[in-house]
Amino acid sequence: MTDFEKTVDYIVVGAGSAGCVLTNRLSDGGANTVLTLEAGDRDTDFMLHMPLGVGKVWQDPKYNWSYESEPEPHVDNRRLFHPRGKVLGGSSSINMMAYVRCNAGDFDRWRQKGMSGWSYDDVLPYFKRAESFQDRKDDYHGDDGPWKIRTTDVEDPIFDAFFGAVDSAGYEKAEDYNGAVQDGFARLQVNAVNGRRQSAAVAYLRPAMKRPNVEVQVRAHVTRVIFDGTRATGIEYIQDGTTHRVGAGKEVILAGGAINSPQVLMVSGVGPADHLKDMGIEVRHDLAGVGSDLQDHPAIGLEYHYSKGSEFHKQLRLDRLAFHVARVKLFGTGMAASPPSSLTGFVKSRPDLEIPDIQMFFRPMSMTARQWFPGILAPSEQTFAFRSCHLRPESRGRVSLRSADPMDPVRIVNNFLSTDEDRRVLRESFRIMRKLALQPAFDELRGEEFAPGTHVRDDDDEAIDAYVRQGLGTVYHPVSTCRMGIDDRAVVDGEMKVRGLEGLRVVDASIFPDLTGGNINAVVIMTAEKASDIILGRGALARQAA
Repeated sequence: MTDFEKTVDYIVVGAGSAGCVLTNRLSDGGANTVLTLEAGDRDTDFMLHMPLGVGKVWQDPKYNWSYESEPEPHVDNRRLFHPRGKVLGGSSSINMMAYVRCNAGDFDRWRQKGMSGWSYDDVLPYFKRAESFQDRKDDYHGDDGPWKIRTTDVEDPIFDAFFGAVDSAGYEKAEDYNGAVQDGFARLQVNAVNGRRQSAAVAYLRPAMKRPNVEVQVRAHVTRVIFDGTRATGIEYIQDGTTHRVGAGKEVILAGGAINSPQVLMVSGVGPADHLKDMGIEVRHDLAGVGSDLQDHPAIGLEYHYSKGSEFHKQLRLDRLAFHVARVKLFGTGMAASPPSSLTGFVKSRPDLEIPDIQMFFRPMSMTARQWFPGILAPSEQTFAFRSCHLRPESRGRVSLRSADPMDPVRIVNNFLSTDEDRRVLRESFRIMRKLALQPAFDELRGEEFAPGTHVRDDDDEAIDAYVRQGLGTVYHPVSTCRMGIDDRAVVDGEMKVRGLEGLRVVDASIFPDLTGGNINAVVIMTAEKASDIILGRGALARQAA
Protein backbone atom coordinates (compact mmCIF):
# COMPACT_ATOMS: atom_id res chain seq x y z
CA MET A 1 0.00 0.00 0.00
CA THR A 2 1.18 3.49 -0.85
CA ASP A 3 1.44 6.05 1.92
CA PHE A 4 -0.42 9.14 0.71
CA GLU A 5 -0.01 12.63 2.10
CA LYS A 6 -3.78 12.96 1.90
CA THR A 7 -6.74 11.56 0.01
CA VAL A 8 -9.32 13.52 -1.97
CA ASP A 9 -12.39 12.42 -3.92
CA TYR A 10 -11.17 13.33 -7.40
CA ILE A 11 -7.75 14.16 -8.79
CA VAL A 12 -7.85 16.03 -12.10
CA VAL A 13 -4.53 15.89 -13.95
CA GLY A 14 -4.23 19.01 -16.10
CA ALA A 15 -5.93 22.41 -15.83
CA GLY A 16 -6.51 22.87 -19.54
CA SER A 17 -9.96 23.25 -21.07
CA ALA A 18 -11.27 19.87 -19.92
CA GLY A 19 -9.64 20.05 -16.48
CA CYS A 20 -11.09 23.49 -15.76
CA VAL A 21 -14.61 22.35 -16.67
CA LEU A 22 -14.30 19.18 -14.60
CA THR A 23 -12.97 21.04 -11.57
CA ASN A 24 -15.92 23.40 -11.69
CA ARG A 25 -18.69 20.90 -12.33
CA LEU A 26 -17.46 18.17 -9.97
CA SER A 27 -16.89 20.58 -7.09
CA ASP A 28 -20.34 22.08 -7.60
CA GLY A 29 -22.03 18.72 -8.02
CA GLY A 30 -21.42 16.87 -4.80
CA ALA A 31 -17.71 16.07 -4.62
CA ASN A 32 -16.31 16.64 -1.14
CA THR A 33 -12.82 17.41 -2.44
CA VAL A 34 -11.27 18.01 -5.87
CA LEU A 35 -7.53 18.40 -6.42
CA THR A 36 -6.43 19.76 -9.78
CA LEU A 37 -2.77 19.56 -10.80
CA GLU A 38 -1.25 21.79 -13.49
CA ALA A 39 2.34 21.49 -14.72
CA GLY A 40 2.38 25.14 -15.77
CA ASP A 41 1.95 28.25 -13.69
CA ARG A 42 -0.84 30.71 -12.97
CA ASP A 43 -2.37 32.84 -15.73
CA THR A 44 -1.51 36.23 -14.21
CA ASP A 45 0.20 37.78 -17.25
CA PHE A 46 -2.09 40.40 -18.85
CA MET A 47 -0.88 39.31 -22.29
CA LEU A 48 -2.69 36.01 -21.73
CA HIS A 49 -5.97 37.86 -21.31
CA MET A 50 -5.72 40.61 -23.94
CA PRO A 51 -6.90 39.04 -27.22
CA LEU A 52 -4.18 40.68 -29.33
CA GLY A 53 -1.61 39.46 -26.80
CA VAL A 54 -1.69 36.02 -28.40
CA GLY A 55 1.19 37.15 -30.59
CA LYS A 56 3.37 37.68 -27.49
CA VAL A 57 2.54 34.49 -25.58
CA TRP A 58 2.12 32.04 -28.45
CA GLN A 59 5.66 30.71 -28.48
CA ASP A 60 6.71 31.71 -24.96
CA PRO A 61 8.11 28.54 -23.29
CA LYS A 62 6.78 29.80 -19.98
CA TYR A 63 3.26 29.10 -21.24
CA ASN A 64 3.81 26.58 -24.00
CA TRP A 65 5.16 23.02 -24.05
CA SER A 66 6.44 23.87 -27.56
CA TYR A 67 6.68 20.28 -28.72
CA GLU A 68 8.23 19.32 -32.05
CA SER A 69 7.48 16.27 -34.11
CA GLU A 70 10.06 13.82 -35.30
CA PRO A 71 11.15 14.29 -38.93
CA GLU A 72 7.95 13.74 -40.92
CA PRO A 73 8.48 11.14 -43.67
CA HIS A 74 6.07 12.65 -46.23
CA VAL A 75 6.83 16.33 -45.51
CA ASP A 76 10.47 16.47 -46.65
CA ASN A 77 11.57 15.15 -43.22
CA ARG A 78 10.72 18.47 -41.58
CA ARG A 79 9.99 18.73 -37.86
CA LEU A 80 6.63 20.36 -37.17
CA PHE A 81 5.83 22.71 -34.31
CA HIS A 82 3.21 21.48 -31.82
CA PRO A 83 2.25 24.18 -29.30
CA ARG A 84 0.30 23.07 -26.21
CA GLY A 85 -0.72 25.33 -23.35
CA LYS A 86 1.32 25.03 -20.15
CA VAL A 87 -0.57 27.37 -17.83
CA LEU A 88 -3.92 27.49 -16.06
CA GLY A 89 -6.44 27.23 -18.89
CA GLY A 90 -4.05 25.15 -21.00
CA SER A 91 -4.31 25.78 -24.72
CA SER A 92 -7.45 27.88 -24.17
CA SER A 93 -5.12 30.48 -22.62
CA ILE A 94 -2.82 30.75 -25.65
CA ASN A 95 -4.95 29.80 -28.68
CA MET A 96 -6.61 32.02 -31.30
CA MET A 97 -9.95 32.03 -29.44
CA ALA A 98 -11.98 30.57 -32.33
CA TYR A 99 -15.34 29.21 -31.21
CA VAL A 100 -16.21 26.34 -33.56
CA ARG A 101 -18.41 23.38 -32.68
CA CYS A 102 -17.44 21.44 -35.82
CA ASN A 103 -20.09 19.71 -37.94
CA ALA A 104 -23.22 17.95 -36.70
CA GLY A 105 -22.23 15.04 -38.94
CA ASP A 106 -19.05 14.52 -36.90
CA PHE A 107 -21.02 13.53 -33.82
CA ASP A 108 -23.52 11.44 -35.74
CA ARG A 109 -20.48 9.59 -37.12
CA TRP A 110 -19.30 8.99 -33.54
CA ARG A 111 -22.67 7.44 -32.75
CA GLN A 112 -22.43 5.25 -35.84
CA LYS A 113 -19.07 4.02 -34.55
CA GLY A 114 -20.85 2.65 -31.49
CA MET A 115 -20.71 5.67 -29.21
CA SER A 116 -24.28 5.68 -27.99
CA GLY A 117 -25.13 9.01 -26.38
CA TRP A 118 -22.68 11.01 -28.51
CA SER A 119 -24.83 11.96 -31.53
CA TYR A 120 -25.32 15.64 -32.34
CA ASP A 121 -28.76 15.63 -30.72
CA ASP A 122 -27.10 14.27 -27.57
CA VAL A 123 -24.23 16.78 -27.41
CA LEU A 124 -25.99 19.97 -28.54
CA PRO A 125 -27.49 20.54 -25.05
CA TYR A 126 -23.97 20.44 -23.59
CA PHE A 127 -22.66 22.97 -26.09
CA LYS A 128 -25.55 25.20 -25.07
CA ARG A 129 -25.03 24.63 -21.33
CA ALA A 130 -21.44 25.82 -21.63
CA GLU A 131 -22.00 29.06 -23.47
CA SER A 132 -23.34 32.52 -22.86
CA PHE A 133 -23.61 33.87 -26.39
CA GLN A 134 -23.55 37.66 -26.43
CA ASP A 135 -25.23 38.39 -29.75
CA ARG A 136 -27.32 35.31 -30.59
CA LYS A 137 -30.31 33.73 -28.91
CA ASP A 138 -31.90 30.79 -30.69
CA ASP A 139 -32.34 27.03 -30.50
CA TYR A 140 -28.64 26.45 -31.24
CA HIS A 141 -27.11 28.72 -28.60
CA GLY A 142 -27.17 29.17 -24.84
CA ASP A 143 -27.24 32.51 -23.05
CA ASP A 144 -26.59 31.69 -19.39
CA GLY A 145 -23.54 29.42 -19.38
CA PRO A 146 -20.15 30.29 -17.87
CA TRP A 147 -18.33 30.66 -21.19
CA LYS A 148 -18.84 34.02 -22.93
CA ILE A 149 -18.92 33.96 -26.74
CA ARG A 150 -19.51 36.65 -29.37
CA THR A 151 -19.19 37.28 -33.07
CA THR A 152 -16.10 39.32 -33.83
CA ASP A 153 -16.79 42.89 -34.95
CA VAL A 154 -13.31 43.92 -36.10
CA GLU A 155 -13.35 46.43 -38.94
CA ASP A 156 -10.79 46.51 -41.74
CA PRO A 157 -11.28 47.62 -45.37
CA ILE A 158 -9.95 44.29 -46.60
CA PHE A 159 -12.86 42.38 -45.01
CA ASP A 160 -15.29 43.93 -47.50
CA ALA A 161 -12.97 42.83 -50.29
CA PHE A 162 -12.87 39.31 -48.86
CA PHE A 163 -16.64 38.90 -48.78
CA GLY A 164 -16.88 40.44 -52.23
CA ALA A 165 -14.44 37.78 -53.44
CA VAL A 166 -16.52 35.07 -51.76
CA ASP A 167 -19.59 36.24 -53.70
CA SER A 168 -17.90 36.54 -57.09
CA ALA A 169 -16.13 33.18 -56.70
CA GLY A 170 -19.50 31.51 -56.18
CA TYR A 171 -19.24 30.53 -52.51
CA GLU A 172 -21.90 30.87 -49.84
CA LYS A 173 -21.93 33.04 -46.75
CA ALA A 174 -22.76 31.22 -43.52
CA GLU A 175 -25.43 32.81 -41.35
CA ASP A 176 -24.16 30.79 -38.36
CA TYR A 177 -21.59 28.06 -38.95
CA ASN A 178 -22.35 26.77 -35.44
CA GLY A 179 -26.06 26.61 -36.21
CA ALA A 180 -28.17 24.68 -38.72
CA VAL A 181 -25.66 24.77 -41.61
CA GLN A 182 -21.88 24.91 -41.38
CA ASP A 183 -21.11 25.52 -45.07
CA GLY A 184 -19.93 28.96 -46.14
CA PHE A 185 -17.85 31.95 -45.02
CA ALA A 186 -18.50 34.14 -42.01
CA ARG A 187 -17.06 36.34 -39.32
CA LEU A 188 -15.46 34.21 -36.65
CA GLN A 189 -17.28 33.50 -33.41
CA VAL A 190 -14.78 33.93 -30.58
CA ASN A 191 -14.37 33.46 -26.83
CA ALA A 192 -13.14 37.03 -26.35
CA VAL A 193 -15.61 39.48 -24.78
CA ASN A 194 -15.18 43.05 -23.50
CA GLY A 195 -11.50 43.00 -24.41
CA ARG A 196 -10.66 39.86 -22.45
CA ARG A 197 -9.92 36.30 -23.50
CA GLN A 198 -12.55 33.95 -22.09
CA SER A 199 -10.25 31.02 -21.40
CA ALA A 200 -11.48 27.92 -19.60
CA ALA A 201 -9.57 29.17 -16.55
CA VAL A 202 -11.51 32.45 -16.58
CA ALA A 203 -14.89 30.86 -17.31
CA TYR A 204 -14.70 27.74 -15.16
CA LEU A 205 -11.65 27.47 -12.92
CA ARG A 206 -11.60 30.86 -11.20
CA PRO A 207 -15.19 30.50 -9.89
CA ALA A 208 -14.37 26.96 -8.73
CA MET A 209 -11.23 28.06 -6.88
CA LYS A 210 -13.37 30.16 -4.55
CA ARG A 211 -14.99 27.00 -3.17
CA PRO A 212 -13.57 25.37 -0.03
CA ASN A 213 -13.65 21.89 -1.61
CA VAL A 214 -11.27 22.82 -4.47
CA GLU A 215 -7.48 22.81 -4.39
CA VAL A 216 -5.39 23.77 -7.41
CA GLN A 217 -1.65 23.13 -7.46
CA VAL A 218 0.54 24.73 -10.16
CA ARG A 219 4.06 23.76 -11.27
CA ALA A 220 2.93 20.22 -10.40
CA HIS A 221 4.29 17.78 -12.97
CA VAL A 222 2.56 14.40 -12.70
CA THR A 223 5.01 11.52 -12.98
CA ARG A 224 2.71 8.50 -12.70
CA VAL A 225 -0.66 7.10 -11.76
CA ILE A 226 -0.45 4.91 -8.66
CA PHE A 227 -2.30 1.57 -8.76
CA ASP A 228 -3.42 -1.08 -6.33
CA GLY A 229 -3.90 -4.04 -8.65
CA THR A 230 -6.11 -2.82 -11.48
CA ARG A 231 -7.46 0.17 -9.56
CA ALA A 232 -6.01 3.66 -9.80
CA THR A 233 -5.63 4.88 -6.23
CA GLY A 234 -3.66 8.10 -6.59
CA ILE A 235 -1.10 10.26 -8.31
CA GLU A 236 2.59 11.01 -7.89
CA TYR A 237 3.80 14.46 -8.90
CA ILE A 238 6.88 16.65 -8.57
CA GLN A 239 6.53 20.26 -7.47
CA ASP A 240 9.53 22.54 -6.98
CA GLY A 241 11.82 19.52 -6.69
CA THR A 242 9.72 17.67 -4.10
CA THR A 243 7.82 14.47 -4.82
CA HIS A 244 4.25 14.21 -3.56
CA ARG A 245 1.76 11.33 -3.52
CA VAL A 246 -1.95 11.99 -3.16
CA GLY A 247 -4.74 9.42 -3.02
CA ALA A 248 -8.01 9.47 -4.95
CA GLY A 249 -10.96 8.09 -2.99
CA LYS A 250 -13.15 8.00 -6.08
CA GLU A 251 -11.28 8.59 -9.35
CA VAL A 252 -8.17 9.83 -11.08
CA ILE A 253 -9.09 11.78 -14.22
CA LEU A 254 -6.42 12.49 -16.84
CA ALA A 255 -7.10 15.75 -18.68
CA GLY A 256 -3.69 16.57 -20.11
CA GLY A 257 -4.62 16.47 -23.80
CA ALA A 258 -3.66 14.31 -26.75
CA ILE A 259 0.09 14.60 -26.12
CA ASN A 260 0.37 14.44 -22.33
CA SER A 261 -2.42 12.03 -21.34
CA PRO A 262 -1.01 9.07 -23.29
CA GLN A 263 2.43 9.86 -21.88
CA VAL A 264 1.13 9.68 -18.29
CA LEU A 265 -0.57 6.37 -19.05
CA MET A 266 2.53 4.87 -20.61
CA VAL A 267 5.01 5.95 -17.92
CA SER A 268 2.52 4.42 -15.45
CA GLY A 269 2.73 1.06 -17.26
CA VAL A 270 -0.50 1.34 -19.25
CA GLY A 271 -0.04 1.04 -22.99
CA PRO A 272 1.42 -1.16 -25.74
CA ALA A 273 3.32 -3.90 -23.89
CA ASP A 274 6.19 -4.23 -26.37
CA HIS A 275 6.82 -0.46 -26.41
CA LEU A 276 6.74 -0.25 -22.61
CA LYS A 277 9.19 -3.13 -22.30
CA ASP A 278 11.51 -1.42 -24.80
CA MET A 279 11.44 1.63 -22.53
CA GLY A 280 12.22 -0.46 -19.46
CA ILE A 281 8.77 0.11 -17.94
CA GLU A 282 6.96 -2.65 -16.06
CA VAL A 283 3.70 -3.42 -17.85
CA ARG A 284 0.74 -2.77 -15.60
CA HIS A 285 -1.91 -3.17 -18.29
CA ASP A 286 -1.35 -4.01 -21.96
CA LEU A 287 -3.48 -1.54 -23.92
CA ALA A 288 -2.28 -1.38 -27.50
CA GLY A 289 -4.18 1.75 -28.54
CA VAL A 290 -2.51 4.17 -26.13
CA GLY A 291 -0.67 6.76 -28.24
CA SER A 292 -2.05 5.45 -31.54
CA ASP A 293 -4.45 7.11 -34.00
CA LEU A 294 -2.96 10.60 -33.62
CA GLN A 295 -4.83 12.98 -35.93
CA ASP A 296 -4.54 16.71 -36.55
CA HIS A 297 -5.53 19.28 -39.17
CA PRO A 298 -2.69 19.75 -41.69
CA ALA A 299 -2.62 23.28 -43.08
CA ILE A 300 -1.03 25.45 -45.76
CA GLY A 301 -1.17 29.16 -46.53
CA LEU A 302 -0.90 31.83 -49.24
CA GLU A 303 0.18 35.44 -48.71
CA TYR A 304 -0.09 38.58 -50.84
CA HIS A 305 1.55 41.97 -50.56
CA TYR A 306 -0.70 44.94 -49.94
CA SER A 307 -0.53 47.32 -52.87
CA LYS A 308 -1.49 50.37 -50.77
CA GLY A 309 -0.37 49.47 -47.30
CA SER A 310 -2.13 47.70 -44.46
CA GLU A 311 -4.27 49.35 -41.81
CA PHE A 312 -3.49 46.54 -39.35
CA HIS A 313 0.28 46.77 -39.83
CA LYS A 314 0.06 50.57 -39.51
CA GLN A 315 -1.48 50.19 -36.04
CA LEU A 316 1.40 47.94 -34.89
CA ARG A 317 3.75 50.94 -34.71
CA LEU A 318 4.89 51.05 -31.08
CA ASP A 319 3.27 54.36 -30.11
CA ARG A 320 -0.05 53.40 -31.71
CA LEU A 321 0.14 49.91 -30.24
CA ALA A 322 0.69 51.38 -26.76
CA PHE A 323 -2.48 53.41 -27.21
CA HIS A 324 -4.44 50.28 -28.20
CA VAL A 325 -3.13 48.34 -25.19
CA ALA A 326 -4.09 51.18 -22.85
CA ARG A 327 -7.53 51.37 -24.46
CA VAL A 328 -8.22 47.67 -24.04
CA LYS A 329 -7.01 47.73 -20.42
CA LEU A 330 -9.20 50.69 -19.53
CA PHE A 331 -12.27 50.20 -21.69
CA GLY A 332 -12.08 46.70 -23.21
CA THR A 333 -12.42 48.11 -26.72
CA GLY A 334 -10.37 48.77 -29.83
CA MET A 335 -8.04 46.81 -32.06
CA ALA A 336 -6.41 44.86 -29.18
CA ALA A 337 -9.82 43.67 -27.92
CA SER A 338 -10.27 41.06 -30.66
CA PRO A 339 -8.23 38.13 -31.96
CA PRO A 340 -6.14 38.90 -35.05
CA SER A 341 -7.92 36.23 -37.14
CA SER A 342 -11.47 37.34 -37.80
CA LEU A 343 -12.86 35.40 -40.78
CA THR A 344 -13.33 31.71 -41.47
CA GLY A 345 -15.16 29.43 -43.89
CA PHE A 346 -16.07 25.83 -44.56
CA VAL A 347 -16.00 24.48 -48.12
CA LYS A 348 -15.92 21.16 -49.97
CA SER A 349 -12.97 19.96 -52.00
CA ARG A 350 -15.40 18.26 -54.38
CA PRO A 351 -19.15 18.83 -54.81
CA ASP A 352 -20.32 15.28 -54.05
CA LEU A 353 -19.25 15.47 -50.37
CA GLU A 354 -22.00 15.61 -47.76
CA ILE A 355 -20.15 18.00 -45.44
CA PRO A 356 -17.21 20.40 -45.86
CA ASP A 357 -13.72 18.91 -45.66
CA ILE A 358 -11.75 22.19 -45.79
CA GLN A 359 -11.70 25.05 -43.30
CA MET A 360 -10.27 28.37 -44.37
CA PHE A 361 -9.02 31.35 -42.37
CA PHE A 362 -8.28 34.90 -43.48
CA ARG A 363 -5.96 37.30 -41.71
CA PRO A 364 -5.55 41.00 -42.56
CA MET A 365 -1.87 40.85 -41.66
CA SER A 366 1.32 38.91 -42.23
CA MET A 367 1.76 35.53 -40.57
CA THR A 368 4.85 37.11 -38.94
CA ALA A 369 3.34 40.50 -38.08
CA ARG A 370 5.15 42.28 -35.25
CA GLN A 371 5.50 45.66 -33.54
CA TRP A 372 7.74 48.23 -35.24
CA PHE A 373 9.02 51.79 -35.04
CA PRO A 374 10.93 53.85 -37.62
CA GLY A 375 14.68 53.61 -37.17
CA ILE A 376 14.44 51.24 -34.19
CA LEU A 377 12.44 48.13 -35.07
CA ALA A 378 11.93 47.04 -38.65
CA PRO A 379 8.35 46.13 -39.63
CA SER A 380 7.38 42.77 -41.07
CA GLU A 381 6.31 42.38 -44.66
CA GLN A 382 2.93 44.03 -45.21
CA THR A 383 0.89 41.10 -46.42
CA PHE A 384 -2.53 39.55 -45.96
CA ALA A 385 -2.83 35.81 -45.56
CA PHE A 386 -5.11 32.91 -46.42
CA ARG A 387 -4.78 29.62 -44.59
CA SER A 388 -6.64 26.37 -45.12
CA CYS A 389 -6.66 22.98 -43.46
CA HIS A 390 -7.90 19.49 -44.25
CA LEU A 391 -10.62 18.71 -41.74
CA ARG A 392 -10.67 14.91 -41.89
CA PRO A 393 -7.30 13.55 -43.07
CA GLU A 394 -6.84 9.83 -43.54
CA SER A 395 -3.28 9.88 -42.22
CA ARG A 396 -2.70 8.50 -38.75
CA GLY A 397 0.26 9.20 -36.50
CA ARG A 398 1.51 8.19 -33.08
CA VAL A 399 2.69 9.53 -29.74
CA SER A 400 5.33 7.31 -28.13
CA LEU A 401 7.80 7.56 -25.29
CA ARG A 402 11.35 8.75 -25.77
CA SER A 403 12.34 7.19 -22.45
CA ALA A 404 10.84 6.07 -19.15
CA ASP A 405 11.55 9.54 -17.70
CA PRO A 406 8.20 11.38 -17.33
CA MET A 407 10.04 14.70 -17.73
CA ASP A 408 11.33 13.68 -21.16
CA PRO A 409 9.17 14.96 -24.08
CA VAL A 410 7.44 12.26 -26.11
CA ARG A 411 8.07 11.39 -29.72
CA ILE A 412 5.40 12.69 -32.11
CA VAL A 413 4.98 11.42 -35.66
CA ASN A 414 1.93 12.72 -37.55
CA ASN A 415 2.53 10.86 -40.82
CA PHE A 416 0.82 13.68 -42.74
CA LEU A 417 0.30 13.29 -46.53
CA SER A 418 0.61 9.52 -46.40
CA THR A 419 -2.42 8.99 -48.68
CA ASP A 420 -3.42 10.17 -52.14
CA GLU A 421 -6.65 11.65 -50.81
CA ASP A 422 -4.84 13.78 -48.23
CA ARG A 423 -2.57 15.18 -50.92
CA ARG A 424 -5.55 15.83 -53.23
CA VAL A 425 -7.52 17.79 -50.63
CA LEU A 426 -4.64 20.12 -49.76
CA ARG A 427 -3.90 20.59 -53.44
CA GLU A 428 -7.53 21.63 -53.97
CA SER A 429 -7.46 23.92 -50.94
CA PHE A 430 -4.48 25.70 -52.52
CA ARG A 431 -6.53 26.31 -55.67
CA ILE A 432 -9.51 27.61 -53.69
CA MET A 433 -7.37 30.09 -51.78
CA ARG A 434 -5.80 31.41 -54.95
CA LYS A 435 -9.19 31.59 -56.67
CA LEU A 436 -10.47 33.81 -53.89
CA ALA A 437 -7.33 35.95 -53.83
CA LEU A 438 -7.52 36.66 -57.58
CA GLN A 439 -11.13 37.85 -57.56
CA PRO A 440 -11.71 41.46 -58.75
CA ALA A 441 -12.77 42.53 -55.25
CA PHE A 442 -9.11 42.35 -54.18
CA ASP A 443 -7.72 44.23 -57.19
CA GLU A 444 -7.33 47.57 -55.36
CA LEU A 445 -5.55 45.94 -52.42
CA ARG A 446 -3.65 42.98 -53.81
CA GLY A 447 -0.01 43.30 -54.72
CA GLU A 448 2.32 40.51 -55.81
CA GLU A 449 1.96 37.04 -54.37
CA PHE A 450 4.45 36.84 -51.51
CA ALA A 451 4.15 33.09 -50.89
CA PRO A 452 4.54 30.83 -52.72
CA GLY A 453 4.73 33.11 -55.79
CA THR A 454 3.32 32.81 -59.29
CA HIS A 455 5.93 30.20 -60.30
CA VAL A 456 3.63 27.65 -58.61
CA ARG A 457 0.85 27.39 -61.18
CA ASP A 458 -2.67 26.19 -60.47
CA ASP A 459 -2.42 23.52 -63.18
CA ASP A 460 0.89 22.07 -61.95
CA ASP A 461 0.10 19.33 -59.43
CA GLU A 462 3.75 18.52 -58.81
CA ALA A 463 4.65 22.13 -58.02
CA ILE A 464 1.68 22.49 -55.68
CA ASP A 465 2.54 19.23 -53.93
CA ALA A 466 6.14 20.41 -53.47
CA TYR A 467 4.93 23.69 -51.98
CA VAL A 468 2.59 21.81 -49.63
CA ARG A 469 5.47 19.63 -48.41
CA GLN A 470 7.71 22.65 -47.88
CA GLY A 471 5.15 24.76 -46.02
CA LEU A 472 2.76 22.35 -44.34
CA GLY A 473 2.06 22.88 -40.65
CA THR A 474 -0.97 22.20 -38.52
CA VAL A 475 -3.67 24.30 -36.92
CA TYR A 476 -2.82 22.63 -33.62
CA HIS A 477 -5.72 20.26 -33.02
CA PRO A 478 -4.22 16.90 -31.96
CA VAL A 479 -6.78 14.25 -30.96
CA SER A 480 -7.56 10.53 -30.58
CA THR A 481 -4.43 9.16 -28.87
CA CYS A 482 -6.60 7.61 -26.10
CA ARG A 483 -9.49 6.96 -28.43
CA MET A 484 -13.01 6.22 -27.23
CA GLY A 485 -14.59 3.21 -28.92
CA ILE A 486 -15.97 -0.32 -28.78
CA ASP A 487 -13.17 -2.07 -30.68
CA ASP A 488 -10.16 -3.85 -29.17
CA ARG A 489 -7.80 -0.90 -29.78
CA ALA A 490 -10.04 1.64 -28.06
CA VAL A 491 -8.44 3.04 -24.90
CA VAL A 492 -11.60 4.28 -23.15
CA ASP A 493 -15.25 3.32 -23.34
CA GLY A 494 -18.23 5.60 -23.93
CA GLU A 495 -18.04 6.80 -20.33
CA MET A 496 -14.34 7.63 -20.75
CA LYS A 497 -13.23 4.87 -18.36
CA VAL A 498 -9.88 3.31 -19.26
CA ARG A 499 -10.71 -0.18 -20.48
CA GLY A 500 -9.65 -2.97 -18.13
CA LEU A 501 -8.89 -0.65 -15.19
CA GLU A 502 -10.90 0.88 -12.37
CA GLY A 503 -10.98 4.38 -10.92
CA LEU A 504 -9.31 5.91 -13.98
CA ARG A 505 -10.77 8.02 -16.77
CA VAL A 506 -9.42 10.19 -19.55
CA VAL A 507 -11.39 13.33 -20.45
CA ASP A 508 -9.82 15.55 -23.11
CA ALA A 509 -9.26 15.68 -26.88
CA SER A 510 -7.32 12.42 -26.77
CA ILE A 511 -10.58 10.46 -26.38
CA PHE A 512 -12.23 11.74 -29.59
CA PRO A 513 -13.19 8.69 -31.70
CA ASP A 514 -11.80 10.63 -34.66
CA LEU A 515 -11.03 14.18 -35.73
CA THR A 516 -13.89 16.67 -35.92
CA GLY A 517 -14.33 19.28 -38.63
CA GLY A 518 -13.06 22.52 -37.15
CA ASN A 519 -11.26 24.10 -34.19
CA ILE A 520 -11.58 21.65 -31.31
CA ASN A 521 -11.63 23.75 -28.12
CA ALA A 522 -15.43 24.04 -28.00
CA VAL A 523 -15.71 20.27 -28.51
CA VAL A 524 -13.29 19.62 -25.64
CA ILE A 525 -15.36 21.82 -23.33
CA MET A 526 -18.57 20.10 -24.44
CA THR A 527 -16.92 16.70 -23.81
CA ALA A 528 -15.94 17.69 -20.28
CA GLU A 529 -19.40 19.11 -19.59
CA LYS A 530 -20.94 15.79 -20.61
CA ALA A 531 -18.28 13.81 -18.74
CA SER A 532 -19.05 15.64 -15.50
CA ASP A 533 -22.65 14.39 -15.58
CA ILE A 534 -21.46 10.85 -16.30
CA ILE A 535 -18.90 10.91 -13.47
CA LEU A 536 -21.43 12.28 -10.98
CA GLY A 537 -23.99 9.67 -12.01
CA ARG A 538 -26.45 12.24 -13.28
CA GLY A 539 -28.81 11.61 -16.14
CA ALA A 540 -27.80 13.11 -19.46
CA LEU A 541 -29.37 16.38 -20.54
CA ALA A 542 -32.45 15.86 -22.70
CA ARG A 543 -31.62 15.34 -26.37
CA GLN A 544 -32.44 18.21 -28.68
CA ALA A 545 -33.45 17.48 -32.25
CA ALA A 546 -31.56 19.84 -34.51
